[in-house]
Amino acid sequence: MSTTLARAAARGAAWNFLTVLAERGFGFLVLGVMLRHIPLASVGVVALGSALSELVRMLVAGGAGEQVQAAPDNTDVAAGAFWSQLLVSLAFIAALLAAAPWVGRLYHAAVLAPVLVILALNVFVGAFAVVPAARLGAQFRFRALGFMALGSTVAGGMAALPLAIAGHGIAALLWQRSVGVVAYTVAAMAVARWRPPAFPAWGVLAASFRFSWPLMQAALVDYVSLTAYVMAVGLRVSAAELGLFRIAQRLAEALQEIAYMPARKVFLPVFVEVGAAPMLRFEAVEAMIDVLALVICFVSAVCGAAARPLVVLMFGRHWAGAAPVFSVLTLVVPLAAMYGIINPLLTAAGRTGLVGWFALANAALVLAACWFAAPFGLPALAWALAGRGVVSLALLVPALRIALGREATKLLRLLVLPLVAMLAARLASSWIVAALPEAGMVPQLVLAVASAAAVFGLVSLAVSPLRVVRMARRLHRALLAGLGEERRFI
Repeated sequence: MSTTLARAAARGAAWNFLTVLAERGFGFLVLGVMLRHIPLASVGVVALGSALSELVRMLVAGGAGEQVQAAPDNTDVAAGAFWSQLLVSLAFIAALLAAAPWVGRLYHAAVLAPVLVILALNVFVGAFAVVPAARLGAQFRFRALGFMALGSTVAGGMAALPLAIAGHGIAALLWQRSVGVVAYTVAAMAVARWRPPAFPAWGVLAASFRFSWPLMQAALVDYVSLTAYVMAVGLRVSAAELGLFRIAQRLAEALQEIAYMPARKVFLPVFVEVGAAPMLRFEAVEAMIDVLALVICFVSAVCGAAARPLVVLMFGRHWAGAAPVFSVLTLVVPLAAMYGIINPLLTAAGRTGLVGWFALANAALVLAACWFAAPFGLPALAWALAGRGVVSLALLVPALRIALGREATKLLRLLVLPLVAMLAARLASSWIVAALPEAGMVPQLVLAVASAAAVFGLVSLAVSPLRVVRMARRLHRALLAGLGEERRFI
């Protein structure tokens, strides 16, 4: 990877991390206040509506942003990407609105129908943000993207808090999402100085559909495997249990977003830049996995060890049932990070069809785990999902080999040390915390975090001190690169 590209990627990842950390921190501060006033069942109902509407959003947006980033200077491609996803969104929104009453009856929640109507409008508004946000990403303007996301989170949270405190739980959750979507869309169009282009020629539109179709399918099934499987869970558990599960799932998603999503946003632009050069592709992936595996497993170890005090302190004791589920789900985060590298790698290599097939296999495993394990309780469901992650690991080997055009054994070896250190940290921390059952939540939090972090660091340094030092230097350089020369990327 060239020095210029590496610096641009480092700047992007650093600013992504800082802004995502601020955004998620504020978002969970607001959520913590709101959930003290919102019943578990209300969270479950909105979780179902959000999962279904987001499923539609992910489907219609799949491929549009990738097209723009793969050909950032082609105005025809941008026009085709926008209009193709807008037309598809209108079709699926109409289907969602028509199905809303039936969905409400299916889940025995009549309020779910009007919830879906409001969320469908959000899908339409959000369609206008896909292309301008992708243009900013292609220009490595991740600082601007990060501040846009932070601003939308602040706007949504401030609008929703009064409603939540007044006891309007479902309305508060919907208002938070709607205000955030509108704020982000307006900001994306303004910062990118973009407006909807004229309707393109039918040939351009057809080419856009051909490019997007495999990625739309992959986006659909990826979202099923990451979040939307909550709909399958909702068919097997009560609304209150679903609320608990959704909070645990949301915490795991936030962990992914903080631990590796800032870097994930630069993957596709980097892979497009290195082009078809096999050695450059391999070096880029190796550098990413070398750093990300240690960072993500460290964060997963610490958060999983401190799951109970984290949940209770953030949301209150009536949400404590989400803690053991979140603790187990943190074990799946490292696998999700690896999967996040493979998708853009295959996309940049033009193997979009394979993206869809790998995503479909992963989603099928997730849905099977949910359907058969959910009736046995939320902890059993969490362990089934973790076991599914181990099985899915087998999919990574052929995917990496195809994307890189060479054996990937060396890259997979980079996962061994972080995973061993993570498991050792979790075990040691659980023993230490269990020895002090009468300690309060704050002492338990401090003890769990400190013991997990210490054991992870000691194991890593004992086995491979040079790798840890190299990782620290890379992260330090990335942070300095991100904080320096920021005016060029604003």
